Amino acid sequence: MKVLLVTIFMIPHVGGLWKYMLQVKQGLEALGHQVDMMGDGIDCFYIYGEDNRKVLKSHFKPMLEYKLPTTSPIFTDHWVRYAESERLSLELSLTYLGLEQYDVIHAQDVLAAAAASRVKPARIPLVTSIHASVAFTIRDMLQTDQGIKPSSAPLVWNYYRSIENIGGSFSDHVMLASKWLQEVMVSHFALPESKISLIPYAMDISSFDNRMKMEHDLSRPESKKVMISTSRLSSEKGIHVLLEALGKLFNIRQDWVCWLVGDGDQRSMYEERVDQLGIGEAVHFWGSRDDVPVLLGIADIFVMPSLMETLSYSVMEAQLAGLPVVSSDAGGLKEAVQHEVNGLLFPAGDEDMLMAHLDRLLEDETYRQWLGEQARQWALAHRGLDTMVTRVLEVYRKEISKK
Repeated sequence: MKVLLVTIFMIPHVGGLWKYMLQVKQGLEALGHQVDMMGDGIDCFYIYGEDNRKVLKSHFKPMLEYKLPTTSPIFTDHWVRYAESERLSLELSLTYLGLEQYDVIHAQDVLAAAAASRVKPARIPLVTSIHASVAFTIRDMLQTDQGIKPSSAPLVWNYYRSIENIGGSFSDHVMLASKWLQEVMVSHFALPESKISLIPYAMDISSFDNRMKMEHDLSRPESKKVMISTSRLSSEKGIHVLLEALGKLFNIRQDWVCWLVGDGDQRSMYEERVDQLGIGEAVHFWGSRDDVPVLLGIADIFVMPSLMETLSYSVMEAQLAGLPVVSSDAGGLKEAVQHEVNGLLFPAGDEDMLMAHLDRLLEDETYRQWLGEQARQWALAHRGLDTMVTRVLEVYRKEISKK
């Protein structure tokens, strides 16, 4: 079987979508299948790892800019105009590279699904993994005024809501990682439940364990516990909530440090807030790293303060590392973290409850270690890669047989 994994987003990239693509590719290829991955290369759309299979956007952009009407209100908004231009560029790139060679097209977002649905041969099924609601993400950005003018907010929301509908309805089958996202797609975007398979994320556990045990020259501070959060530094990830909680925690105890691993558009603002709170000696920004398993192996507590999350790879990695997870209850996180069973939950945005949970784990070493052991056992039982790949293959074969 030859499969195309395609996304409109940049690859390679830090984040769950790229990790999912790699895991699917690895699992399928181990079973003898052939997998190509296509995504954004900034100036082109390309097949990852193949220099000769890329299409420069400059071939299409001038034509698209000319063709998109400037008099239509929807295309006067730069957000919508850019998204539509990118979607059409991907559509034309898919046509140029040729889809006839594939048995299945597996889109990784609704924009890629909308593009592929218009140009793929009818005999080839289109399966789409929706990792997050694009429309809901845009809604949250609108609420925080991240570069979107209030006057254009309804237009931008309606555009992405329509794309969410198109991407879901034009797919032959949709795979979702959490019950929470399934409820969103069914209730808000009218996706038929008959087209949905619920397949949680998974990992190559032995590979992760080996990476966690790699030799390194890192060291932990003496006489302090290490808290760690691996996340993009953007507002929806709730890092600002974590910082406020750490500020309050520092007022009552200083036997800890917190490592923030990741980068993003809010980093400078977060660094400034750390200085304002007077916790610069305890909070360290590591930036993007490729040795996250090693860092997790050194740490004592994992924190996930996200305000919106489908089902986090970061939480999965922390559980496999045997760390107790203190997580918000946003989205699908509560499907992976059960309160006082394999971690601790707090209401999303509640900095006081987050602080209390961290204080509790710092105070009670026995309980902290027990929660970490429970997290590891839960991940071993529920997050094996073989199970996920088997279920993905079942969806592929079912849709191929229908065609």
